[in-house]
Order: sequence, then C-alpha cells, then structure tokens
Amino acid sequence: MKKLIIISIAILTVNFAQAQFQTGINQGSFQNIAPELENPALSMNISVPQINFMAGTRIDGFNNRPAFQSLFFSSSLGNKTGAAMHISHEKAGLSSTVKADISFLYTLDIAPEDAKKIVFHGSASLGQNSFNIHDAVVNDIGDPLLTGGTINQPTVNAAAGLAFFSQNTFYAGISAAQLLPTKSSFLNDLWGNEAKMLLTFQGAYQFSLNEYSSLQAWANGALSNGILAYQAGVDFKYRKVFWVGAGYRDNSSLIFNAGVTAQSFSFGYSISYSSWADAVSNGATYATISNALFVRKVFNERKSDR
Repeated sequence: MKKLIIISIAILTVNFAQAQFQTGINQGSFQNIAPELENPALSMNISVPQINFMAGTRIDGFNNRPAFQSLFFSSSLGNKTGAAMHISHEKAGLSSTVKADISFLYTLDIAPEDAKKIVFHGSASLGQNSFNIHDAVVNDIGDPLLTGGTINQPTVNAAAGLAFFSQNTFYAGISAAQLLPTKSSFLNDLWGNEAKMLLTFQGAYQFSLNEYSSLQAWANGALSNGILAYQAGVDFKYRKVFWVGAGYRDNSSLIFNAGVTAQSFSFGYSISYSSWADAVSNGATYATISNALFVRKVFNERKSDR
C-alpha cells in the first residue's frame, strides 16, 4: 500500500509538470520581441546572425515555482538557407526538462521589392526529462524503492512550420512541434504520460505613427491535447531604440514589458500578474506572477533589417 501511494504521488507530480512543459512552450514572455523562440522560421526576419538569451520564473496553478532558461542562435547560410539552434531548460516541482532544437531554414521570395518572404523550417529535437525521487518521498533504508536518486528519460522529436513576413511591417507563422508522441513512464511501465502535438500560431502588424515611432499589435496562441492558450498585446516603439508594451494572457493576467536597444544589444524585462488562478482552465501554465529577462546580440547590426 505504501509503495502504491508513493507511485501515485510520483505519477501526479510528473503529470502536472508535463502539462506545464507541454502548454507552456507557446507562452513566451517575449513573443512580441522574439517570436522565433516559438517558431524558428521567424528568425529570418533578422537578416544577420543573432543570439538571444531569456530567463525567468513563475508561479503555476499547483503552487510550484518553475524556473526556465532559453538560448537561441540563428544565422543565414546563403543560397536562401539558414540554420537555428534553440536550447531550453525548465524545472517545475520534482521534474525538469532540457531540450535542444536544431532547425534548417529555407526562404522563398514572393515579392522581393516589398521584402515579402515565406520561410519554412524543419527541426530535430533532442531532450531529457528528469524526475527527482529523493524529494518526492521520505527515504526508508528498508525499502529499495525509497532510496532516492533521479530518473532520466531521453527524448527525440521533430517539428516543422512556416512563416510569412514583410520586414518592419508584419509577420504571421504557424508551427507544429512534438510531431512524434512522447511518453514519460517514471516508476510505472504500465502508465504513460503522453506529450501530444503542439500547434502554435504567431502574428503581428506594425503601424507607423511618424518618422520616429510606431505601434505594433501582436498575438500568439497554441493548441495541444485539447488545451487552447493565447495572449495578445500592443507595443509602442521609439526610434527602434526603446519599446514599452502591455498585453493580456488567457488566464486573466496582464502583461507589461519594456526594453531598450543599445547599438548591437537589446535588453528587455517582462512581468505578468493575475489575481485569478485556475490550473484547469489555463492548462497549468501560468498563474499569479511571472517575470523574465531578455538579452539579444545582433552581429553586423548595420546590415540588419529589424
């Protein structure tokens, strides 16, 4: 009976964490500034090599405090091709996941005079899910199941998508991740926590106010395992060196962000707050307060179109 209870706790814990990872992928804190973190095809909106770093924390509907980090690099390879790599890590409760996505990009010019392009991406994903038994139970030297330690499970997956954009005007993208079903069966081979396909959607349009400033309206969403999540907002940009914005996330939270660009570097901060937290309705992705920092380095910035 004791073992059954322990296994049940472990299953619930991993299931909750998997739900956070599954639907949390699309809810990037800087979707307005770096949509390529969710759809690598959008990285070609910057015509020169770039590297992004993002890190933050949040409180989810199960009172865990997940922490996440993300590192993204992209570059054109010439002949209308490009490549991108996205390394991400997230720890929630007793579980953690680390993943590396490697993407190949191909650009199709449809209106060169207006800088309109369609970019396709195909991605391979390598990852590892981990579950910490030591923190899940009280060790009992008389029970070999309770000796603690960490269980690791490697994962392999694939993703594909496309993006349509006109530089400095608009973009729209759709991407499908986790094309291969992945199961986590920690402590119980008869039970599988399947991570199903994740569809993401991104879009934005920039309105020119005058020669110095512009207004960008943006939105993104995702659908996975019957859970739909979305967020939208508006940013004010001044001389391409400063932005400030606000938005709304579907768990009734407000998003505020601001940033500055200094030569080839961009720095941003984002915070969201909700006084309402329903883990079932929002897919266990975000509740109460979340915040994140963002840094981008653009190489050969004088040639960049963004």
